[in-house]
Parts: sequence; C-alpha cells; structure tokens
Amino acid sequence: MENSGALFNVDTRSPLPIHVQIKEQIKWLIGKELLKPGDPLPSTNQLADQLSINRNTIQSVYAQLKEDGLLLMQKGRGTRVADERQIERFKRDHPHFAFTEKMIEEARKENLALDDLLLSGFAYVQLFGERQQRKPRYLFIECKDSSCIFYLDEIKRLTSADVQSLDISSLSEEDAIRAIGAADVIVTRSDLAEKLQKFADEAGKTIITVGSTRDVPLLLNLVRHS
Repeated sequence: MENSGALFNVDTRSPLPIHVQIKEQIKWLIGKELLKPGDPLPSTNQLADQLSINRNTIQSVYAQLKEDGLLLMQKGRGTRVADERQIERFKRDHPHFAFTEKMIEEARKENLALDDLLLSGFAYVQLFGERQQRKPRYLFIECKDSSCIFYLDEIKRLTSADVQSLDISSLSEEDAIRAIGAADVIVTRSDLAEKLQKFADEAGKTIITVGSTRDVPLLLNLVRHS
C-alpha cells in the first residue's frame, strides 16, 4: 500500500526498507531543487503521521542526512536543508543522479517495468559486477620542485593509483575545487598548503605538504597501501 505525504511517497511492498526510500527521496528532492537550501522539512512527528510510520524511522533518516551534510538539525529551529555551499558540493560529488534520470527516461520509452529494471540491475551487480577496489586518486598541485617530483614519480612507479598533477594558476577557483573534490589525497608545496587547506577541509580530503617531516611519512605509508 502506498502512502503519500506532502513530498514523499513510500511503498510498504517495496523490497527497499522504508528508511532507505525516504532518505533517497530527500536526496532527489534536494538535487532537483524542489527542496532548496534553508527550506524546512516536516518535523519527525508530522512526517511520521503523514506516512503512517514510526517517528524513530524519520529521526534516523534526518540524522543520517545531517551526517552527510545535507540537513541541519537545530533545537528550536527544526530540520532544514543545509546551506547552498553544502548542497552544491553534494551535487558535484554525486554526478550519478543525472545518469540515473536519463536511464529511467530511456527505460520508459522502451516500456520497461522500472521496478524490474532496478531490481535486476541490483542483482546483476551482486552476481557479476563485484566492485573492483577503486584506485586511490592522488592530486599533485604545483609539483615543480625536485622533492615533489620525486614523490610523484615514486607513486607512479610503485602503485596503480590514479595520479594527476596540475598547475593551479591555470585553473579557475571552481575548477580547482572540483579537482580537489575528485581526489583522495592532495599533495602540494608548503607555501600553497594553507591556501588549499580550506578547500580540502570542505571536501573532506587529506592534504599532504611535501617537505614536512610530519607529512612525508604519511605519504609513504599511503603509497605502501595503494
């Protein structure tokens, strides 16, 4: 039986747990800007009543999305969509939404049953599409001095990591932020580290300063495990 809230539709017959349905629907509503930065969400009691489910389920979903940086939960102010910067980062880090939407549109044109398609795809991944361990991604920024080039060459020689180097002076700030967001580890000179640290922190990435007695052992340890 389907239940409709103001924004959500949940189906108790679906193989997806209710909390997963709601969580993923909130992500879509945010991604398509039907929920905008700062918009309020229903209280846990309101949404639980609308959907006829346990309020603890809503509380758990909101808490998970808060941890993901998509929601703000403040006493006295309720639950709201996070600020614009957080939402833009979410969109940048999750490009699969556009691909999913395109795939579903194509499936509809072919009159395919969407539930069958999605469940079949999930089963395929379980059986045949075991995810290969993703290669770590290293981003070397302004790597021009000899010590930096040494580590760049060693990582290329000793690991199968995806290694990219770039000259940040040739990039816009938006492109630099995008490159940092796509990397796992950022390696740069000490004079650039402070400038880049705020971008790395916002993206939740590790930044390593070549020449630092603290950071170089960390880099070497990362290389050994790549």
